[in-house]
Parts: sequence; C-alpha cells; structure tokens
Amino acid sequence: MNRIALRLKRGLFFSAAGLLPLLAHGQIYTCKDAAGHTITGDHPMPECADRRILELSKAGVVKREIPAPLNAEQKRQQQALEEKRRAEAAVEEQRRQQDRALLARYHSEADIESSRRYYLSLSHDLIKRDQAAIDDAQNQLKAANTEAEFYKHRKTLPVSLRDKIDEANRDIIHNQKNMADHQAELERVNGKFDETLKHYRELVSAMPETQVAR
Repeated sequence: MNRIALRLKRGLFFSAAGLLPLLAHGQIYTCKDAAGHTITGDHPMPECADRRILELSKAGVVKREIPAPLNAEQKRQQQALEEKRRAEAAVEEQRRQQDRALLARYHSEADIESSRRYYLSLSHDLIKRDQAAIDDAQNQLKAANTEAEFYKHRKTLPVSLRDKIDEANRDIIHNQKNMADHQAELERVNGKFDETLKHYRELVSAMPETQVAR
C-alpha cells in the first residue's frame, strides 16, 4: 500500500471515528468548508451558514438536506420566477372568471345568437342613419350647385353659397367615414360572437352531462 492510499484510509477512519460521539446524541449536522474539509456537529454550525448542510440520523443515514442560502443573483432569479408564477396564476384566475361569466350569461347557443342579432341591429341602425345623413348632404350639395349655375358669369360665388357647398361636402365625407366605421363594427361584432360561440361549445363539451342539462 503506497503512502497516499494509507493516508486516505487513515483519514476515513478518523472521520468515521469522529462521528461516533456525535451520533450518540441522536443526530449530526455536516458540511464542507471552502477548502473541502468536512465539518460536523450536533447542531448547525456557524461555519456552515453559507454551505449545504446534511442532517444525519442516529444510524448515520441522511435525514434531510439543508440547501445553501441563495446568493444575490439567485435571489433575483427566484423573485423573478415567483413574480412570473403569480402573474400566470392571476391570468389563469381571470380566464376562469371569464368562463364562469360566459356560462352564467348564456344558457344556450340560441342565447348567443339572440345577443348577436341585437348588437348587429344596433350597427345596422347607425348605418341607416349615416346613409340618411349622406343623402341629405348630397341633396343640399345638388341644390347649392344648381344655384351656382346662376353665377357662372361671375368670377366668384357668393360667400354664403360657397359655405353651403363646403359644408355639404364636409358632411358627406364625415358621414361616409362614420358609415365605414359602423360597417367595420359589424365585422367585429360577428367575429366576437363567432369566438364566443366557439369557446362556449368548448366549455360545454368539457362539462359533465349533468351540468349541461341544467
């Protein structure tokens, strides 16, 4: 046996022998210092404050591991992870609340379609109003242009007539924009209720039959 092997064998023997009095107390705490030396005691030692600690039973079996305290970067990462988990939990809870509200509001697909028709009718009414305003402005513009025929021989039109023409053109443009917005709203309403109907079917299909037949 060479000298290195003999030293290792003696080191293991004395380490084990050193544990015997401590194990007699019922448990032992052990850790390794920065140099890799094992430190043991019958209670957590100050030298192990920033180290991983093993708690051994009376039989020398590891009962639990006490991890080393987190450093500043690890604490930052842990805090970021916890914040992410809380945010995800909040989003999930909000989704569940929205699902419950959806099922409470609509008891059938017919209810959803009835609500769709109601909101579409609101947009259709606004579009009719826009068209009526456009027609009125166009009539005013036509009348103003007819009146302007009497002033062909003049270089400029009367201020009041120019104002009528300008106002009619502004009204036409304004109401055409409103109509385009309300027509787009029709598409948004239909899209929204398409998604609502799809999600409602998914929720109902995932429910027990006893709940579906309520």
